[in-house]
Amino acid sequence: MRGAVYPRVIAAGRGRRPLFDLGLGEILLIGVVILVFVGPDRIPELMSVAGRYYAKLRRLSDDLRRAFNAEVARVEADKRRDELEGRRKDAEAKLAAQRAEREANARAAAEQESANPSRPMPEGAVSRDPAGPAPESPNPLVPATPDPPPARDE
Repeated sequence: MRGAVYPRVIAAGRGRRPLFDLGLGEILLIGVVILVFVGPDRIPELMSVAGRYYAKLRRLSDDLRRAFNAEVARVEADKRRDELEGRRKDAEAKLAAQRAEREANARAAAEQESANPSRPMPEGAVSRDPAGPAPESPNPLVPATPDPPPARDE
């Protein structure tokens, strides 16, 4: 694409065409006209002024290029920020939906458990009954709750 946009500049850099489509004869003609109208004693001063204006033009061009690049970078950063913000909101929405689904499943399980109390509780589940079921002994031969000691007659 670079070759398509700036074909003359690239061709001039390769030696195919002179800069600004000026040949050697045209450049010599311009030099002679400047020599005749300006004079040999003022040519260095003219070249100095032309150099200063060229440097100023170059600085302005560089500033414009930097400002353009900074603006492009800002726009791209804003686009990336907006994209990341959208992804974050999507992730938060998915997490909220999963959380709500888990809570709904837990409520449904609790309602089902309270509606069907005869069903045995799954292993490791904790009863919501404040008194709670009688603790089971790990050894089936030993009762979970010991018998009270016999009363003494004194």
